[in-house]
Parts: sequence; structure tokens; C-alpha cells
Amino acid sequence: MAERKRKSIDRRITVATPQSAATDLLTDTVIFTDAWGEGVQRFNPEQLSGLPADLRALLVGAFREHGAGQMPATRRTTWGAIRRFARFVIDDGMIVTADDVDTAALGRYVHWLRKQAASNAPRGAHATAFDVLRPLLLWCQRNRPGALARDLEIPWNPFPGRRLHQQPRRRLPPDQIKAILSACYEEIDEAWARFQYGQNVIRRTELPPKTLRGQGLDRWIWRISRIKGGLMPDRAVLEEHGIKSATLVRFWGGYRTIAQYFHITTDTLVPFFLAIAIQTAANPEPLRELRRECLVPHPLDEHRVIVDWNKAKTSARLQKAQRRSFDRRRRYAAPNLIEMMLALTEPLLADAASGQQDRVFLTRSIYTEPTRRSLRSRTEVIEHSVLRRAILRFTKRANHRTDEWNAAHPDSPRVQIASFAPALFRGTVATEHYRASGGDILVAQSILNHASAATTETYLKSEETTRLQRQTISRLQDLMVAWVRGSKHIGPSSAPGQLRGTVSFGHDCLAPVAPDRDGAERLCPHFGGCLACPGLVIPIDTEHLARILAAIDRFEQARNRLDPRRWSLLYAPLWRILTQDILPDFPAAMHEAARSLATGMPALPELE
Repeated sequence: MAERKRKSIDRRITVATPQSAATDLLTDTVIFTDAWGEGVQRFNPEQLSGLPADLRALLVGAFREHGAGQMPATRRTTWGAIRRFARFVIDDGMIVTADDVDTAALGRYVHWLRKQAASNAPRGAHATAFDVLRPLLLWCQRNRPGALARDLEIPWNPFPGRRLHQQPRRRLPPDQIKAILSACYEEIDEAWARFQYGQNVIRRTELPPKTLRGQGLDRWIWRISRIKGGLMPDRAVLEEHGIKSATLVRFWGGYRTIAQYFHITTDTLVPFFLAIAIQTAANPEPLRELRRECLVPHPLDEHRVIVDWNKAKTSARLQKAQRRSFDRRRRYAAPNLIEMMLALTEPLLADAASGQQDRVFLTRSIYTEPTRRSLRSRTEVIEHSVLRRAILRFTKRANHRTDEWNAAHPDSPRVQIASFAPALFRGTVATEHYRASGGDILVAQSILNHASAATTETYLKSEETTRLQRQTISRLQDLMVAWVRGSKHIGPSSAPGQLRGTVSFGHDCLAPVAPDRDGAERLCPHFGGCLACPGLVIPIDTEHLARILAAIDRFEQARNRLDPRRWSLLYAPLWRILTQDILPDFPAAMHEAARSLATGMPALPELE
């Protein structure tokens, strides 16, 4: 019997594309959903009517795929960049099909963007428009080969030097930050006391008795809480149960005030949001999406708590962890405020969408449904427009209290709060830390959690920081020259009666004590961890290389036996400075002799 030959299995992956797919992309609304399948954003391709049909299908398809992992705000920016490119195609008149998008066409687009920037576009918007469009074009080249021109080369940086001409970011004066925090803490105390009072009343099993003045606040809170399971009902529902809004306004301050006894409101959310934003120096958008499991115990200090949140990276679609630790023994420390927010929003969780029940900054808003003209509630993460209007009301309330205080206490007036936006907090906080550290950009970099100090520099750029940088450079240059010459008085710390310290790995610290801004002496913030000091000078010779190699060996030995969290927090930063910043500066030919010299040196102490 002849053996039958087995038929080979075709394991190639093919994607069947309907002939009408390109046509569908021209008219179908682009809908992005969350993890639970609920639509969160919609974009209409008909807004790109200026693009040729095939090019429009390509860019819409790229936007569908590339935007799936982006944040909603980033998608809006990307869609705006596509619409700007469509306006260029109309003005240019030379792109008829997708194949006409070649290197020359992108060159004309760069020139068109520069003309737009010179007229009325916001500063830097032209560069952002091209940077956001670039990954879509790359997606088309990678996933739709041959659709665009074959000789298309996409420039990586068509606007060089834009950072050099970047205007300094606006920052708030220190007294404004203090005034905002003071107003926040005042309203936080009031909101928290009102919420606790309301919860105590709601937990009662029976209707509170009548007071001498009739039905008091406790009876109103108790009756209202039984209508919708502890939530503040809509005005229409209150009317159905015989509770008129005019009654609430007359006796207890109105609907917004009564709602604060039940759960968070937009007005009571704002002071928490602003205080946490200032303390964490977080970007407003990632902070708005803060999750409820953001509090992590500190691995070493029982009194400290780590606030952990994610920041979406636009280009790589990554979630970058942001962390700051706080001493929770301070009354208004960020972890304590977050725990208050968790309690204030707990009653709203069951009413929120499934995709937002793990968020901190939930709020229950009232809106009018156009078709039915009735008031209905909606529980969700606070929106940008709602937050902006609530901040304006917060500022108005704070300034009203300030006016009353100044009228009653003319000898100790308080500062009025000027117009501000939460986006200003990040640069302001970084600048204050930079100034307090005596001009150490690494301190501000650690506060902002930037991978590169060049990014931090954009937040610090100002006339004051430039002056402080020049003073720091001049002081360090004087120390270096004096050290080379061997002068006896090489710095303020070498003056009679002052200190000269010896630090890690046998290096001498020329200025362990430095004058503060007010003239008082203070210990250098880098003392004991001088590898991070911007004034560190290491001669390029065999003896110093031997010390560095011995220190690296000691660090790597400790890494294998210490608790990983302790290693990463205490010693990993110093090990990276030694291996990545300092060691590469020594020539390779010097290593062998230095290694031999290191074996004869006294052993360094064990790291604990």
C-alpha cells in the first residue's frame, strides 16, 4: 500500500481586508473605547475632507491603530496635527494622491509650519504638529509599504534650536503658592468636618428628634439619605419626595452645601486636588487620573508613605512611574489628603462607570439632558472644564475670605490669590527646590522625576536661575583653581574656625559648610553622598581609578546580599554614578594597573 504524502500546513498569517475597507475609513467615526468596551472618544474623518481619499484612509487607519494606546488628551493633539496637515495639503495644491507625499512634500510642510509660526500660531505649536505627525507617517511606511512615496525620508528634527529660543515658563511667586495652600487647607478642614458630621447622622437607625426650632439639619440629612442610599439625589428627585430646593437654600445654604454632608462635590474636590498637585509637583492630567491604590508603605521608614502614580509617555506609549514619599505625621501631608479623598468618594463608587471606579478624583455632577430637559446625575473623574470653573469659584471664595480678614486685621494683611492654573505648579515647585538647594539641578530633577536634566532645565529657565547658575559655576571654579594651586585658604569652609571634611572614598570636601540664603551656615546637602555633588573633581590617574574600582566592587558585593528595595533606594544611585558617569572618563589602558593597585588597598567598610 503506497504511503500517502502528508499535505503541508500553511502557517502564514494573512489578514483579509475587505475591498470597502478604505472607503469605510473615509466616513466611519473613529471610536476609542476603554478596557470595558465603553466609548470614551469619537473623531469624525469628514473633518479631513481636504486630504485625497487614499491619503485620508492611510492617516485615519494609522490614527486608529496608533491612538489606541494614547491618553485622551494626546489623541486630541494627534487629531489636531492631522487636521493641520490637511489644511497644508489644501494650501499646497501639489498632493493629489498618497504617493505624492515624498521628501519634498514634507520639506514644503516644514516651510508652511514656519510661516504659520511666524504669523499667529502659538510658540512651539509648529514643532509639536510635526513631531506628532511623524509616528503616523512611520506607521504607514511600516504597515502599508508602497502606499507613500518610496523615496520618502522623514526628518527627525526639522526645527533645530527651538529649545534655545524657548521662552521661560511662567511660574507663581512663593507668596502665591503659600496663599493657595493656606486657602486649600482652610477649605479642606471645613469640607472634612462637614462630611464627618453628615456620615454620623446617616448612620443613625432612627430619625433624629425634633429640636426647639423644628426640623433641624440632622433630620434633613437623615431623610435625604434614605432616598438614594446615602447619595445626594437630583433636584427633581428631591421635589418628588416633597423637598423643595428653595427650602434648602433658605435654611442650609442650598443644594451644593447640603451635598457636602453626603460625599465629595466639585467645590470640595478642588482644594484637595490643588494641595496634592503642589506637594507632588505632578502634571495635572496624570494627577486627575490618580488611582485609589496609589499609597505604598515606605520600605524603610514607618512614618513615611510613598505616593505612586503613572505618567503616560506620548511617544513610546509607556506608563512611567512617578513617586514621592511624605511624612504622614504632618497633618496636611499628601497621603493624609488622599486618604480623606478615598473616604469622601467612597459613597460614589457604586454609581461610577466600571472603568473609573478605581480613581481618586471622582465627582458627581448635575447636567441637563437636552432631549428630556431634566436634571440627571453623572459620576466620573472630574472633567477639565468642570475643574477649571471650580478653580475659579475656589479663587473667588478665598479672596472673599481674604478681604474679610484684611478688613478685620489691617496690621497683618493676607495676600490675594491671582489667576492661576494647576499646570504652573510643577515648574514653580521645581524652581523653589532648586533655589533652596543652592542651585543643584539634580534636586529639581529628582522632584520632577525626569530621566534627563535637560528636561528639568526647561522648567527652571529664568533670569534668577541663570544668575544662580553663574554664581555656582564661579564659586566652583574658584575652588578648583585654589585646589590646583594648593592654596591654604581655598574656600569659605577653610577659613579659621571653620570645617574641612573628608568624605567617601578618601576625597576631601573643600566646603562641607556653606552659607544659606539668609547668611546662616548649613551643612552641604550632598555631604556624605558626594558622588552627586556638582563640584566633585576626580583627577584622571591610577590611584583615583583604583579607589573607584574598589568602591564599585564593594557596591556590587552589597547588591547581592542586601534587600533589593534597600539597595535601589540607598546605593543604586551612587553605583550608577560611578559606573555610568565617572568610570567611562578613565582610559582603558589605565584599568589594569589600577586593578592591581586596588587589591593592595585597605578594604572599604561593609554597606548596611
